[in-house]
Amino acid sequence: MKTILAALGLGIAFVSCTHSQTSDNQSKTLDSTAVDSVVVLAPPKDSLSVYLPDIKVSLPEAQTVVVKEDPVFFKSKSYKAIPLQVVLDKFIPAYKRLDLKQTQIVFECEDGYNPSMSLEKVLQKKSYLAISDVEAPAGQDWINPKKGDHEMKIAPFYVVYTDVPAKDVTYKWPYNLVKISLSAASKELAVLFPKDDDTQVKGFELFKVNCLTCHSLNKVGGKMGPELNYPKSITEYWQVDQIKQFVKAPTSFRNECKMPALTHLSDKELDEIVNYLKYMAKHKVKV
Repeated sequence: MKTILAALGLGIAFVSCTHSQTSDNQSKTLDSTAVDSVVVLAPPKDSLSVYLPDIKVSLPEAQTVVVKEDPVFFKSKSYKAIPLQVVLDKFIPAYKRLDLKQTQIVFECEDGYNPSMSLEKVLQKKSYLAISDVEAPAGQDWINPKKGDHEMKIAPFYVVYTDVPAKDVTYKWPYNLVKISLSAASKELAVLFPKDDDTQVKGFELFKVNCLTCHSLNKVGGKMGPELNYPKSITEYWQVDQIKQFVKAPTSFRNECKMPALTHLSDKELDEIVNYLKYMAKHKVKV
């Protein structure tokens, strides 16, 4: 799922890793309904990325899949979908030459949500690229759920699993998806790993799973939420207790906050994350 630290009222803070509203520029440039009129060019066979709206009309035939626990709609859902491995086989076949354990699959969404996972982990499960909602009204591909007063845009694509429980936050369910790319795990994370302090490894792992999909540290990570370390660390202008309280109950700090309360993180785990952020405050990127 899409979780983690978010923005408060002053300056920067922590933002939800559930999607925010798509920007005007994105909605103008990414019109998935106009794809059928575009000449489709297949990506090079050695490419490690694919822009999904460009290949929509070339996708293999979809099948109906049932997701018993959909973490976005909070109920059982049915979709027209294509096995993710089939999509990779056709459009990023070069992945077969990679070390799956050392490769990250990166999902890029219109609104800036940028989750990544181990490619091996994704392909071990029954993962699918959903192209439409079976329950959508006639003439429409998707139903957009609401979170409070905010309508969440699912189109043009949504990654789902038929064998992953909704409570397993280590799996990402990116919707509003437009691009899939592959990158070396070591390249993405090496600059954030606490090489000189083993006591911070736990906090690093927790931050990687729960925060990095939306937030960056030293310019590495998601773009949906604010950078949390450069030029100033969140720990340099927020008190630790307030950070933890905000993560537990964002709406008690900010009206209509899009971040959910992160009830799955214990106080000890939050302390580990904050301590890691303090460590990173002393290891800022040099520009």
